[in-house]
Amino acid sequence: MKNFQVTELNISLVPVDWLFARYQKLKKSVKITVAVEHELMIIKGHLEKTGKSSARACAEEVEQIEMNIPVAIRQQYVSIVEYRLKQYYQANKRVNWLKSELMQIKPKEPKVTAGMELTGISGRSGIPHSSTEQAVMSMYDKAERLQDEIWEVEDQLYPMEKALRSLDPDQLMLVEAKYFCRVEELDESLMNKFNWYRAKYYQVKKTALILLAQSLRII
Repeated sequence: MKNFQVTELNISLVPVDWLFARYQKLKKSVKITVAVEHELMIIKGHLEKTGKSSARACAEEVEQIEMNIPVAIRQQYVSIVEYRLKQYYQANKRVNWLKSELMQIKPKEPKVTAGMELTGISGRSGIPHSSTEQAVMSMYDKAERLQDEIWEVEDQLYPMEKALRSLDPDQLMLVEAKYFCRVEELDESLMNKFNWYRAKYYQVKKTALILLAQSLRII
């Protein structure tokens, strides 16, 4: 890629991420010659014509945001956000399991009626000795414990759920495919799955992680 030159004849064959890289390299040239200006014009015109220029502008904006993040935090926020996403996935699995357990208990609860015979109950202590009542109370206790844990975990999930709402559809799709699974997908595999070129994939991923870090107040 270092030695290639973009022309009107070959530009349609050059990958978009190569065009972005070439454009940035030319813009940073110490000496802007007529030939360089012409090549810049060709690349810019092609990107605008194909609707790719806005994607690059978004990427540059994200790069600027990241440059404003203190260096120490910038080196850490990605791993922190990724860890929080994996925690969120596991907590969601836990909530779903708890709700499934709760649904299995509730239909089995027998109705306690006035006519139910409850023998062997101490009037002073109120301690039940009826096996039927003991079974009912045990089910109620378990259901209450499950419901309490569901509420507790859902409270823990809320900050990430709120953060995920800040993502656009592409960003959310990438995050779900990358982090909300038992085995984390490789970036190259997801590029092929979404049919995204490399520059777009990493731009979407980087933007998503920054937005999540900001919403979670990590940065």
